[in-house]
Amino acid sequence: MRIGLVIYGRLDTLSGGYLYDARLMAYLERQGDKVTIFSIPPGSYWQSRRHQPGNRLIPAIEAARLDVLIEDELVHPAVFGLNDHLGRAANFPIVSLVHLLTSFDAHPVYNAWLYRHSEKNYLKSVDGLILNSRTSLQQAQSLAGDELPPHVVAVPAGDNFPQVKIEPQKIPDHMTAPGPLKILFVGNVIQRKALHVLIRALRRLPRDDYHVTVAGRTDMEPKYAKQVKQLVARSGLEGQVVFAGPVRGAALAELYQTHHVMTLPSSFEGYGIVYVEAQQFGLPVIGTTAGAAREIITHGENGYLIPPGAHQVLAGWLKRLHVDRNLLLTLSRNARGAYRQHPTWHDTCENIRTFLETLV
Repeated sequence: MRIGLVIYGRLDTLSGGYLYDARLMAYLERQGDKVTIFSIPPGSYWQSRRHQPGNRLIPAIEAARLDVLIEDELVHPAVFGLNDHLGRAANFPIVSLVHLLTSFDAHPVYNAWLYRHSEKNYLKSVDGLILNSRTSLQQAQSLAGDELPPHVVAVPAGDNFPQVKIEPQKIPDHMTAPGPLKILFVGNVIQRKALHVLIRALRRLPRDDYHVTVAGRTDMEPKYAKQVKQLVARSGLEGQVVFAGPVRGAALAELYQTHHVMTLPSSFEGYGIVYVEAQQFGLPVIGTTAGAAREIITHGENGYLIPPGAHQVLAGWLKRLHVDRNLLLTLSRNARGAYRQHPTWHDTCENIRTFLETLV
């Protein structure tokens, strides 16, 4: 098949959504498919709505003589005109790859109505959907209703460290050793990932008992990142919170192996690949009840789910895990067991390719 993918910016951008896109494209190429990436310059939602940069791709897309075009759903503000044109002129299906529906994030009332209206119409403009979770499917159904196009749910995988040797026999000693509870936050420092909730939780705890490593970019929402760092300074936590910047590959695996728990108290997650990655290394995960974290985390069994913004609740669970290292070890073992139930990237991508073949 000749397959195109429309994205914002570069495919090697550090985020779970781009990782999913990159894994899928690499798999398709290994199957002998010809993959073409069509990039739209990143911009604000309103800039993309107004200028419709996707329209400038029409000649390149038509020249590629595609069998199917995949659009990362995040580009939907930019491709209304493109889909309208291709729907009239092209003879290939357009498929949206849904990582996160903007409509279900927190917005002011007017913006929320506009996002919902835009995404509802966008979903009607495509011929198929690839959804990263059951949560995303339910949200798409609430937007499109009976007009939801053919779809497949293909959850992301966590097997992103093929060169790293994991030694499960070392996990019990690591989890039960005395010392500070080492907390890992893997995510870009943006409002939705809610690092401020973790910092506020730490303010309620004895500072020397907890250390946090933040693995993620700080340049995506500079104003928010500055506010978080100011909160760390005002709280006297500079010695307990380390900003490691963007971390990939073996360096990220090392962080998973040297920490005790992964905490990502996002206001919303379409799925959360880092939750699955953490489970691979035996880390219990603390997420929130908003979004798809509940598809990965079983509360009280392999981690905990807290209400969004509930820093007091988060502080309570962190304290319990620090004090009760046997509980931490039990959750760790259960996390490893949960990881083994997840599909691999091969499984996920094979499922998607089969779906694309049915559309073509």
